[in-house]
Amino acid sequence: MSGNAALRDVPATIEPAAIEPTTFDTTTIETAPIDAPPFPPRVAPGRAFGRIVLRFPYFRRMLARMPLSCRPALYFDSLANLGTGGLMALFSISLVVQATILNAPLWQQSLLGMLFFASSLFSPIVTWVGRKVPMQLLVVVPNVIVAGLLFLVAAPWGGPLAFTLLVGASFWVRSFPRVAEMNMIRVRYPASHRGTAIGWTQALSALSGLSITFLSWGWFALWPAGYAGLYWIVGGMVLLGAMFYNRIPVSRRNIFAAGAHQGAARSPLAAFLEGARVFFADRRFLHYQGAFAVAGIANHIGLVLIPHVLKESIGAGNGTVAFVAAVLPALLIVASSPVWGRYLDGKNPMTARAIFNGLQLVAYVFYTIGGLLGNLPAMIVGTIFHAISNGGGNINWLTGSLHFARPEHVRLYNGIHVFLTGLRGLIGPMGGLILFATAEQAAKWRLPGLGLGSWVFAIAAALSLGGMLWMIALQAGDAGPQERLGRK
Repeated sequence: MSGNAALRDVPATIEPAAIEPTTFDTTTIETAPIDAPPFPPRVAPGRAFGRIVLRFPYFRRMLARMPLSCRPALYFDSLANLGTGGLMALFSISLVVQATILNAPLWQQSLLGMLFFASSLFSPIVTWVGRKVPMQLLVVVPNVIVAGLLFLVAAPWGGPLAFTLLVGASFWVRSFPRVAEMNMIRVRYPASHRGTAIGWTQALSALSGLSITFLSWGWFALWPAGYAGLYWIVGGMVLLGAMFYNRIPVSRRNIFAAGAHQGAARSPLAAFLEGARVFFADRRFLHYQGAFAVAGIANHIGLVLIPHVLKESIGAGNGTVAFVAAVLPALLIVASSPVWGRYLDGKNPMTARAIFNGLQLVAYVFYTIGGLLGNLPAMIVGTIFHAISNGGGNINWLTGSLHFARPEHVRLYNGIHVFLTGLRGLIGPMGGLILFATAEQAAKWRLPGLGLGSWVFAIAAALSLGGMLWMIALQAGDAGPQERLGRK
């Protein structure tokens, strides 16, 4: 399709009331003037703003690829993900700040990793609260709180530990929007276009994160003492993202509307028991989560150690640490996410995850070589493979559970998926620290230390291999997505 033809395919109006939660019009296309936003003024934040945004040809072409009813959601979702990308970039950036500016001890870097990954333990609460509160509200309000926490990062008390706790707290609060957004994916996009839509929004998120990461690279080199200013900028982006997300039109009849399941369990304990029963009864989903966990914990063990190894084992300078641990991954995720998104449309999530685990395996082999031999090029090659894997793995992480869930179980399955990620995130970083540190180092933190050093990356490589083989075995006998099987 030519660029001009694609622009003409973006419609002038889309009525949000026509959007249904599980029925999508995948054929209807209307025409529109080249300068018209794809929805009426009462839905858009302003026609002038819409004209500016839609002057980007690729954005308009992406909207034109989507079913008519999905385009308003993709428009606002894209803008909201600019804030999400900035926030997600803060994890790698914060590890660099701890290692190079604040000189935080390794246990605090591991603590930040635990707070980042283990925030997903809140997901069952999100699932239960979502029975009473609209999912869209569970995205908007927590993001406002996250912005407030980021504005407090410059507090003059507490030093590195206060920084770790404040940034970590923002990740914990972020668990509510993460689960709610995953649930709303089912409402906003059909399976036939879901990979494309999420690949696009993830690419925008990664592009936003890349911009913040590049900014941090120069900012910290010129003015390291003013690092908190970067967190204020990201806080503002998250706040704007919440405002855009709040404008996504969603039918009041959607399956995640407050009170949509009045007959469901009424207490957290009853909801937990009900969820456990459904989870253990679904053998496909149970095995998928087991295979996901084997390779997933490899990242939780090894990821937080990379800046430390670069600085202490290889002797890289602060700028090099920032480039390898933050800038290069962000750049490659931006480049690979749209490609992966198109590839993943209609693909079996087990097949996709096996590919990502294979790339992750190669990455950790190179990390092992780099760490043991003090070889910077090997660490860079490992980062390249790891980032390309994450470019598609992030999409698969968001959408894979939908392959198994019946409509009434989407909220539950996403909650279980994110909770298990949090459980791995609670165990993995501390486990990696214990495996990595010597007994003398760990004694300072009142922990045992096995002193394996960079051999920890070899353990992560073995776990990645195990997860890849398990996923290959699962995809061979898969019957297809639950959404298309039509079982109720």
